[in-house]
Amino acid sequence: MGLAALFVICSPLLRAQTTVEARLAALEVRIQQLESELAEARGGAPMEPRLSQVEKSVVEIQQKADFDALSFFKGMSLGGSLDAYYGYDFNKPGTRTVDFRNFDFNHNSVALNLLELNLGRPVSESSRLGYNVTFGYGPTADFVNGGDPGVTGDNLFQYYLSGLLPVGKGLTVDVGKFVTQHGAEVIESIPNWNYSRGILFAYAIPFYHFGVRATYATSESVSLAGFLVNGWNNVVDNNGAKTFGAQLVLSNNRASFVQNYMTGPENDDDNDNFRHLFDTLLTVKLHDKVTFMTNFDYGWNRLTDGQSAHWIGTANYMRFQFSGRFALTPRFEFFNDPQGFTTGTRQQLKEITITPEFLINEHMITRLEYRRDWSNAATFVRGASLDSGSSQDTATIGVMLTF
Repeated sequence: MGLAALFVICSPLLRAQTTVEARLAALEVRIQQLESELAEARGGAPMEPRLSQVEKSVVEIQQKADFDALSFFKGMSLGGSLDAYYGYDFNKPGTRTVDFRNFDFNHNSVALNLLELNLGRPVSESSRLGYNVTFGYGPTADFVNGGDPGVTGDNLFQYYLSGLLPVGKGLTVDVGKFVTQHGAEVIESIPNWNYSRGILFAYAIPFYHFGVRATYATSESVSLAGFLVNGWNNVVDNNGAKTFGAQLVLSNNRASFVQNYMTGPENDDDNDNFRHLFDTLLTVKLHDKVTFMTNFDYGWNRLTDGQSAHWIGTANYMRFQFSGRFALTPRFEFFNDPQGFTTGTRQQLKEITITPEFLINEHMITRLEYRRDWSNAATFVRGASLDSGSSQDTATIGVMLTF
C-alpha cells in the first residue's frame, strides 16, 4: 500500500523532469533550424541538424523513469473470488442465525459470504523482494477482524513484505499480517473440500497473526518454519510478551504431514500465563481418485486465577474425485470443550457433513451440503420461542466464482 502511494506521488515528478528535458531539446532543435535558415540565406550550405543524439537522450530518460517506477510491480499477480450461498436451518431459529458456524451464519437467506481481491509478487532467485496484499469484503471479513481491538483495516486479511535471504538454499522471511498456519481449512471457501467450516476451524485455532515468519526448505520433501508474532488474532499485542511458533512439513507425491506448535501468553495484560496449541495434519492419497485427511488439535490456556482451560478435537475427511467435474466429500468432527473456554458452553460437539461439488467451468464451482451438528448440552436455538435443543440440521448451496 505504501509503495503504491509512493509510486503515485513520484510519477508526476518523473513526468515533470522528462517534460523539462523535452522542452530543452525542442528549443535546441529550433535554434539549429534558425541557424540553418540564416546560413542558407547568406549563401552558405545549410547546417545539418544534429538531432539524433538529443532525441535519443530524451527517449532514454523517459524509458528509464518508467522502468524505475514500475520495476517493483514487475511479476505481480492479481486475482480474486466471489462467494455467495443460501442456507436453511431446520430448527428455524428465531434469531435467524445458525449456531456454531463461521461465515455461513444466515438462516433462510441468500447471502454474500466474501468478495476477495489478492495482489502479490512471490520471491525468487531473480526477484528477492516480494509482497502480498489480500482484501476482503463481506460478513466473513467483518467476522475475522471483528474481534481485534487494534485492527488496522477490517478489509485486509493479509499484508506483508517478503524477502529471500541468501542463507543455504534460501530463507524466506515475511513481515506483516498473515493467515494462520494451523488447521486443515482456510478462510476462503474454494480451497476447502466442504463449503461450511468445521468446528476445529471455528473453535480450536486462530485466524491470523501479525509478526515475522521464516520458512526454509531443507529439501524437496522437508521444510521448517518459525514464527514470532503478537499473538492470536491481534495486530496490536494485548500484553507485553510475544508468541512463538514452529512448523515441520514432510511430503512426497502420496502423502504430507504437518506438525505445528505455538505458545505464548494470550490473556489481556498478562505476560506470565501461557497458551499452548498442538496442531497436526495428515493427508494421504489412497487412490488416484480418493484422498484421506485428518486434523488433530489440542490446546490449553492458563488463566489468571491459576486455573487452566483445555480443548481437544479431531476432523476427518475423505474426498472422492469421481471425475474432473464432480467430487464428494464427507467430513466427521469431534470437539471437547470441558470448561466452555472456546465455545462458551461446557460441551462435547460433533458434526457430520456431506458435500457434493460440481465444477461448472474453470471459474465457477457449486457445492451442495447437508450437515448435522449435535451436542451433549442443549445449545442450539429452536423456533421463534428460542427454545434450546441438542442438535441442528442444515442444508446449504454455495456458489463460488474466481477471476
